[in-house]
Amino acid sequence: MQKTIIIILGLVLSLSSLFAGDFIIGAGTGTQNQVPVYGYANFGWSKFFYDNAELQAAGYTEQQTIERIAFYVGNSQTDYVMDNQQIYMGYFYDSQYSSASYQNPLYHSLVFSGSIAFNGPGWLEITLDTPYTWNPSPGWNLEILWENRDGSRIGGPPNFRFTATDNYSAVYKTGTSFSTTSGTRSRNHRPNIWLMSSPTEPPPPASALSPLDAALEVPIDTILRWEHNGGMPNSYNLWLGTDNPPSNLVNGLNMAETRYTPAQRLDYATTYYWRVIPINDIAPAFNTPIWSFTTMDDPSITDYPHLETFDGTFPPTGWTHYSGVLSDPITFGNLNGSQWAQDDWLNYPGADKAARINIWGNMSGYLVSPLFNVPSDNYVLKIDAAVLRYNQTPEGTPPNYSNTDDQLAILIGDGFGWTVANVVREYNNNGSEYVLHDIPMTGETITIPLSGHTGRIRVAIFAGSLISNDDNDLMVNNFWIGDANHVYAAPEAEISLNMNGIPLLNWTAVPYARKYNIYKTDDPTMDYNLFKSISGTSLSLSPTESKAFFKITAE
Repeated sequence: MQKTIIIILGLVLSLSSLFAGDFIIGAGTGTQNQVPVYGYANFGWSKFFYDNAELQAAGYTEQQTIERIAFYVGNSQTDYVMDNQQIYMGYFYDSQYSSASYQNPLYHSLVFSGSIAFNGPGWLEITLDTPYTWNPSPGWNLEILWENRDGSRIGGPPNFRFTATDNYSAVYKTGTSFSTTSGTRSRNHRPNIWLMSSPTEPPPPASALSPLDAALEVPIDTILRWEHNGGMPNSYNLWLGTDNPPSNLVNGLNMAETRYTPAQRLDYATTYYWRVIPINDIAPAFNTPIWSFTTMDDPSITDYPHLETFDGTFPPTGWTHYSGVLSDPITFGNLNGSQWAQDDWLNYPGADKAARINIWGNMSGYLVSPLFNVPSDNYVLKIDAAVLRYNQTPEGTPPNYSNTDDQLAILIGDGFGWTVANVVREYNNNGSEYVLHDIPMTGETITIPLSGHTGRIRVAIFAGSLISNDDNDLMVNNFWIGDANHVYAAPEAEISLNMNGIPLLNWTAVPYARKYNIYKTDDPTMDYNLFKSISGTSLSLSPTESKAFFKITAE
């Protein structure tokens, strides 16, 4: 059965006693990940001790019954769970470990057995199944044996703050099976520890950890975190609001955790107030402070039409890209760690750039837009897309079309969490309505209505492949959001000769235009036909073409 684990986040506390019944040993801020438990191994054990003099210096001067212990997690963790953990406590009679032998648990008391969820950074507090009574009077030391019998390892485990000792004070052994053979001794692995026994008075006020009191520019999806300062609280009452004293959002919610996720994201540019009252077996804390914080200004883009050409620094301001696959739950990998990069649009060298991902093997990634505040259901999203053979222009070798595993998908979401349900358009070669191979080498414009997506949104562009088979460039360009009925002014055009005598068709740039459609006719009384579509504002002509009539529209 899973045991109750209380997580306390916060700064490491001083060596001295915090409060009656609270004793902290160790103030080092260095980290190690072997003791008390090594998450990279399937199995393992560690033993470590705290000498009598240290305990007494921390205020542990008479017999106490230890009900909770805590270790300081030094890295960022959220519910990293390890099952089948056993903790033993007992007396230790030596001044150091003279060997790295296994400590037989028969000589100690089993104080905890169950699952532990690690969170951090901060103190990991464990409520003991069987409280342990320890008496410092005989002068002996306190030893802990931790056995990891989980049987499976998960990447990115917790590390722990430690304080180095002059003598050997920690031993650890890890492996693919549980072994009682000798481990490795260390002077630099003994973790800082907090021992807690029953309180005799109400707890002191808690401390705000995140956001800190009076913090500015706080994200609207912030999680409230706090820590107690001793007195072994069993629960906390929480108030949160835009009023002061706070109450209009959360009014005296009683909870065991030391973190709270607001039911809805907070508002931008708003000051919030909050208060936490720790409660132990004696009474609630007195004189608890009211903290405040102010959320960040609204970063949403509100000026339309909006155009991103990917011609400048990559990724553009406000854009990010991540590794990740298109499957629930969608989990982004490393920030700016995908295969998305800047390249020449259609592989023509020049100033017209695009975002490109080269798909040739098992790879995928997301290109994510800034936050937009879309005001109307009549707005649309437009993106130019092209698929070419790697480093080839439309006139070169065509792309490989043997694959059925390549994908392009466009997702629209709130930008705080993504699921496959956010996909609004998918192109693949395996039965989708939109076929990836039908996207021409010269590019096409993808238009997606934003009806139903008003308010704050982000757009994520996903592209990926599952196996090594082909070698294609997938490009996107001219990302545009605006009113579907937006009308651009007509560009003013003229034909002139450059310094080499080559005729040039030039026209004025139109703000936020994605591209320009050049129509041509040899007889102005007849219909004009589409000649070319380009993103620039000039086009070289042949002598014959320079005698034609042209009309240009912006798009």
